Amino acid sequence: MRARQLIALLPMFAAPWAAATDVSPAGGEEIIELRINGQEPGSTLFVRRDTSGALLVRAEDFDDLRLKPPQLATIVVDGAAYFRIDAAMGADLRFNGATQSVDVTLPADAFLPTVTALSDAPLRPATVSPGAFLNYNLSTQQVAGFNESGALLELGFFSRLGVVTNSMVAREAVERQGSTRLDTTFTYDMPARLATVRVGDGISSSGAWGRAVRFGGLQFGTNFATQPTLVTTPLLAARGEAVVPSTVDVFINSRRVASEAVPPGPFAIENLPAITGAGELQVVVTDALGRQQVLAQPYYSGPSLLRAGLNEFSFEAGAIRNDYAIESFGYGDPFAAATFRHGITNSFTAEVHAETQTGHANAVGVDAAWQLGAVGVLTATTAFGSDQDDSGWLAGIGAERSGHRVHVFGRTQLASAKFVQIGLSEFEPRPKQRTFAGVGIDLERFGTVQFAYGHQSFWDSNPVETLGASYSVTLGAYGFVSLYANHTGGQLPQTDVYLGWTMPLGSRRSVGSSVAYRPDTAAGESVEATATLQQNLPAGSGTGYYLSVSSTEDAQASLSYQGRAGQAGLEYSRRSDTDGWRATALGGLTLTSAGVLPTRWLDQSFAVVQVADYPDLTVYVENQPIGRTDRKGRVLLDRLRPYDTNQVSLDPAELPLDASLSSPTASLTPAYRSGAVVRFPITRATAATMRLLQESGEPVPAGARVHAPGGEATVALHGLIFLTDAAGYNEASASWPGHRCRFSFQRPDDGDPMPDLGEVRCLATNP
Repeated sequence: MRARQLIALLPMFAAPWAAATDVSPAGGEEIIELRINGQEPGSTLFVRRDTSGALLVRAEDFDDLRLKPPQLATIVVDGAAYFRIDAAMGADLRFNGATQSVDVTLPADAFLPTVTALSDAPLRPATVSPGAFLNYNLSTQQVAGFNESGALLELGFFSRLGVVTNSMVAREAVERQGSTRLDTTFTYDMPARLATVRVGDGISSSGAWGRAVRFGGLQFGTNFATQPTLVTTPLLAARGEAVVPSTVDVFINSRRVASEAVPPGPFAIENLPAITGAGELQVVVTDALGRQQVLAQPYYSGPSLLRAGLNEFSFEAGAIRNDYAIESFGYGDPFAAATFRHGITNSFTAEVHAETQTGHANAVGVDAAWQLGAVGVLTATTAFGSDQDDSGWLAGIGAERSGHRVHVFGRTQLASAKFVQIGLSEFEPRPKQRTFAGVGIDLERFGTVQFAYGHQSFWDSNPVETLGASYSVTLGAYGFVSLYANHTGGQLPQTDVYLGWTMPLGSRRSVGSSVAYRPDTAAGESVEATATLQQNLPAGSGTGYYLSVSSTEDAQASLSYQGRAGQAGLEYSRRSDTDGWRATALGGLTLTSAGVLPTRWLDQSFAVVQVADYPDLTVYVENQPIGRTDRKGRVLLDRLRPYDTNQVSLDPAELPLDASLSSPTASLTPAYRSGAVVRFPITRATAATMRLLQESGEPVPAGARVHAPGGEATVALHGLIFLTDAAGYNEASASWPGHRCRFSFQRPDDGDPMPDLGEVRCLATNP
């Protein structure tokens, strides 16, 4: 009895294809070409056929054919396992004895799925040239007879080891004089780890419910800006089936984001970037005959979600900064804070935040965001905070839904009277409730409407409530109109209504008018009409201005100029019968291996481009003219995108005739607030012509070979020679049958791309 039970259990421990043979093959193995669902070329295999006409294919060949193993019993012949392809798995077989081939048609679900994942853009190493920069913002003004001057200065040093910056402000005024240090920070980015280390002054991460504070110390955290092409929100996946080899195009909100060729069977294209908000994903499958099937599904993606497996963190420790911009070294209580977010799934993100301040507050809390299908995102927060005397709680809930036509958001947060957290001064009112909500409606060609509501109440102060509404519509070539209304409640209620119209007059200039109405001012109702004319500064060098006059006899006028060396401006203003003027100068200096260059204020990455020593050449960034080279062939490009590809180019038509440029474009990937030096590969043409004569005065015969340091040439009629490389002083020789001579020449460096050196004597030597 036990022997029978053991025999019955043996199939459970065998390979899944090692089942009993219930069909006998009709003959031995034969070689055929197997074509499945029209795939070319076919596969040459050893197969068998059984008495029922089914095709028997070796088990190890099924994986190569991307076929799912059948659920039925498997044939074992001479120790080899075979799977049956027949009508039971939906197969249609057509044998061709003349060509020893079999055409098989199978349904899509008979194949193993094909999975394609779109990868993130490759990480490009940043280009950094060691150097330094100095930014300055100088101003002087006079209002109602009182003079005031000031300066904001920032000094920075950069290299591959990071960036060190120090900023300070100086004032010369009646109420305050002297200088104050603002921030001193060392920043080191690690793009491969998506992280940044900062040592010195900084601002802490608050998380979903905490308070951001200025501090001096150490900060280490995630910095998604070091990989600007990385998609941090949840990614989508397109799935479907193809019966024959097909092309799959994936569209998100009618914009194609992927195109892949897929074999027959189920397929999945993963890691598709989603556009934030509600949208629709469409999958279009096109076969070789042009037949299409379209699959569509709605989706929702919110900015408060991280994609599955992605982390975001920030850790800070140091001392809280007090009296910022007043005291240079006003550091107070030690503190520490930590924030960690994790995308648990594509629809659920969790956050933990903890903070502590010596002698004052300790708080810890969690926040979570759930995506509710295509409906929207729900968030929930809870935290507990305490100090030496009190403890309390904080809780909040929110929801958002951003659709094609309607955007809705709302969040409310409650705190107990004893809840404390870092950075909360004893003079600040303790929050009790904060509620914010809004809705935006896109009326398409009829404009957009927005409503917003805010309410803040405190345990030891009066509440504040705000209600606002706005409407804007485009009038085509006649500009656009905006209407705003806002009411703030509380002890001093106030209502403002604003109606404005703006019409562009080209790419930089615009004209406009507005009416502002305030019904509850101290002097009663207030109505003010204003007319404006302005011209914005260009991306490169140029001027801008602003003119404004109102019905209350107030006025404002300003004129600005922007060049390679910075920006200067002059402004006049009249308000409530008081006149004032201000003059400003904004710019900087850079020091790199290309030398010292004046520049505009540098708050982003930059690069110095050098084009040999050719002056007055236009340099483009992303096909937009940014500047022209100076007398040394240099131009500084500011406002470049850090850790991203910035396309820089020249116009070859502007190059002199003696210049040869191998490529008119270059790609730059600068680091954060650092500079790079890029030299375009320019080759100067040093060609020259001359007439080579023998000692007798006769021309060297045509066909003679000239051997020069810059290369060889052939003598033309009348002794004429053209040399492509003849720079400087050269010694050369010429030879023809039975003769040889030597000569020398000097090419002048006068800017002529191809000078004529005239007649040159060639002295005979032994052949």
